[in-house]
Amino acid sequence: MTSFTIGVDVGGTFTDLALLESAHPDLRIVKTPTVPEDPRAGVLRALELAADAAGLSVEELLARTTKLVHGTTLTTNVLFNRDGPRVGLITTRGFGDQILIMRAKGRVAGLSLAERRHFRRTDKPLPLVEYPRIVEVAERVDWKGQVLAPLAPDDARRAIAELRRHGAEAFAICLLWSFKNPIHEQRLAELVRAEFPEAFVSVSSELSPVLGEYERTMTTVVNSYVGPRIAAYLQALRGDLTARGLAVPPLILQSHGGATHADEVVPVQTVESGPAAGVLGARHLAGLTGLRHVIAADVGGTTFKVGLIRDGEWYYANETVIGQFELQIPMVDVISIGAGGGSVAWVDGDRLRVGPRSVGARPGPACYDQGGAEPTVTDADLVLGCLNPAYFLGGRIALHPARAEAAIRRVADRLFAGDVVAAADGIRRVTEAQMADLIRKATIERGHDPRDFVLMAYGGAGPVHCCAYAEEAGIDRIVVPYAATVHSALSAAVADVRVSRRLSAPMILPGDPAHAARAFARVEADALATLGRQGIVPTQVVLERWAEMRYRRQTHVVRVPVRAGEPGAEAVRRMADDFEARYARLYGASANYREAGIEIVTFGVDAVAKTAQPEIAPSALEGPATAHATKGERPVCWDAARGPAPTPLLDGERLRPGNRFAGPTVVEYVGTTLVVPAGWRGEIDAYRSACLERSAS
Repeated sequence: MTSFTIGVDVGGTFTDLALLESAHPDLRIVKTPTVPEDPRAGVLRALELAADAAGLSVEELLARTTKLVHGTTLTTNVLFNRDGPRVGLITTRGFGDQILIMRAKGRVAGLSLAERRHFRRTDKPLPLVEYPRIVEVAERVDWKGQVLAPLAPDDARRAIAELRRHGAEAFAICLLWSFKNPIHEQRLAELVRAEFPEAFVSVSSELSPVLGEYERTMTTVVNSYVGPRIAAYLQALRGDLTARGLAVPPLILQSHGGATHADEVVPVQTVESGPAAGVLGARHLAGLTGLRHVIAADVGGTTFKVGLIRDGEWYYANETVIGQFELQIPMVDVISIGAGGGSVAWVDGDRLRVGPRSVGARPGPACYDQGGAEPTVTDADLVLGCLNPAYFLGGRIALHPARAEAAIRRVADRLFAGDVVAAADGIRRVTEAQMADLIRKATIERGHDPRDFVLMAYGGAGPVHCCAYAEEAGIDRIVVPYAATVHSALSAAVADVRVSRRLSAPMILPGDPAHAARAFARVEADALATLGRQGIVPTQVVLERWAEMRYRRQTHVVRVPVRAGEPGAEAVRRMADDFEARYARLYGASANYREAGIEIVTFGVDAVAKTAQPEIAPSALEGPATAHATKGERPVCWDAARGPAPTPLLDGERLRPGNRFAGPTVVEYVGTTLVVPAGWRGEIDAYRSACLERSAS
């Protein structure tokens, strides 16, 4: 009997599902609108469509499913919509204000240089917890972990009672130097759980045992702010899936690119898990096709996200900023802007602007005819002829050109003398310029040449615009995966179970190798224990050690992989050499300065348990002809000055490996559209990806 692997990604606009069958070479793709008020409904609807495509009931499909991995944006939505519970914070006396001071960076955290220049327009985000739900207790542990002032039980009970009086529904506990000695935090957690057995409690020494009292506190608060909603959602979803026949525990994507059992989810680590999975999937496909340097670019309904893969490895973010809050969570380095299919075009004085606001799943772009009236990028694409109004999502959703034109006219009447086509072209060009800027930010501003990379374009709206923003960014090669529209969902399906743990235990090199051994042993034991609770034995686990290092007196750190083996004196020397090699690659050899001394700040480990991987087998190449995939032609506006021009159409579902085509042409898939202008040529590879190359002219 055949079995199935399912990947699900719940986005802000669409819920995507990728279904792989063990005995079937083809991938089944499902895309359905997200239900913002009940994301589970979108997941269950996607499962119904997938089961129907496989000729099964949902119960039959789930009973034969051996792996189901789920990514969600619910965490981000709770943060941005500010609909979490009232959180109470317990901290060390004298440090209650530090979460509000935000290390004096709150006004500009996460903002671009251009945004920071308008300082009067910057402001701190509204706090997630504020007085009177911040209480202090008298205790003190020093930097060595020695107790200087014991925690008084009566003082602890007073603080808890005060939070209860002010309506706290969830609790965050973060004390100074608790990661060196967690005894006081553990006692406070016991008291809170005894008083409020149903309350969600986060403890910083368990969640983030690393330096940085503000960031550690913020991470703990955010975990409690999003935790109750995430826990309730996952419990309800697991109940739904189990009731319908799923026999294996669902896996949940995390921000570090791995998955974990639903019972072991750290809520704050589900932030941006979908984009992280997209980079993971891009690396997987790059490995299959022999690509070393890849720019992973995801255009969804709300945002444009970019991550880099160099020499087959992704980067981890040195700092994670969500909504101007700095968090201590392991996260694949992905940067984003508000530019997607649902981004709203608007007039700012005499300038045309696009985003960052999006219409989301509801009401959606005006052309959806669901009550939306604002002009969006999708409306502009439809007016220009890039989209087929009768074949959106394979024809399941009809687009309405008249609605799109009426929405675009709002911009046309103010800036383009009523010319709707010119206004739509302007929206497209502004959007693509913003995308190219983000590509340059991810590459040139970090010391990389974009010409050394292949662009991997995915997401529902990515293939529509990829040639234009790639050309503007100086990129000549593009790969559009066959499953581009559900790339993050397919990436979820190939995710392994991964646990990431870290511990701040500063060590000035050469230091004591035994200190490094003890630190690695502690984080590895914690990671293996977490995997053990999921039924995974140590022999199934690969441990990937790493360290965050810096030159002494620097603020920021560089993450350096650490080779396996006992960390003796020779191993510590290699760590220093590896740090300087990576530092030189990031900042130039002239920046190295060993005379300052090298310091290990944090020891970490990623424990990876390989899961069953769906087989994605290559197909034999056929001839270059595409006559069998021809769908006629449609007027497409490539240049507003020249107007619409008849353009050949190809059915992407019927294209076979080895088929070739050249622009201008439009390739229509069930869930997306690949728009190929003149000057580009393409070929379908053995994995059915469209590989595009720009001609030298």
